[in-house]
Amino acid sequence: MGTDLLQYARGGAICTGIDLTPRSIEILRHRFKLYGVPGMFVIADGERLPFPENTFDVVYSNGVLHHTPDTNGAVKEIHRVLRPGGIAKVMLYYRHSLNYWGEIMLHRGLLRGQLLRGDTPEQIMGRFVEVGEETDPLVKVYNRSQARQLFKSFSTIEFEVDQLIRAEFYALGQMMPESIFNARESGSVGT
Repeated sequence: MGTDLLQYARGGAICTGIDLTPRSIEILRHRFKLYGVPGMFVIADGERLPFPENTFDVVYSNGVLHHTPDTNGAVKEIHRVLRPGGIAKVMLYYRHSLNYWGEIMLHRGLLRGQLLRGDTPEQIMGRFVEVGEETDPLVKVYNRSQARQLFKSFSTIEFEVDQLIRAEFYALGQMMPESIFNARESGSVGT
């Protein structure tokens, strides 16, 4: 709904927001107007961006690409619209996160029997992570190798893995050591 985009705009960036749904663009326009911040807003599909090559210095996508049917095509579009030396900041669901293995695989998948009933991890995530209007949202998760393959056309690929915070584990979180919550994986790979 443009929360992050608004922060970029408030920091002085010239922003263009896109979304597939007219309702989200309407909310985004209203939010920017409310804060008196300029921006351009376009209803568009991330797999077919309506911009010429080399348009943007930064492309930011937080929690979108892992719901896109053609994620590879959307990443190619990001690369196409970025200027040389531009930066793509993208968040994807990570297959080796604490949430994936703790909540999805162990808690929901095994202890609640959803994997045993034939549900895939992606289906489980669709029901419990992506609660919304869709009855069966498309959800994908990636490991480092898969993410590296998606972004192979980029000259440098950097990973940063942020884990859940203590409050997201409720009562169990109070018993877990701080080192678990401070653990972060990062690294960069030139391609």
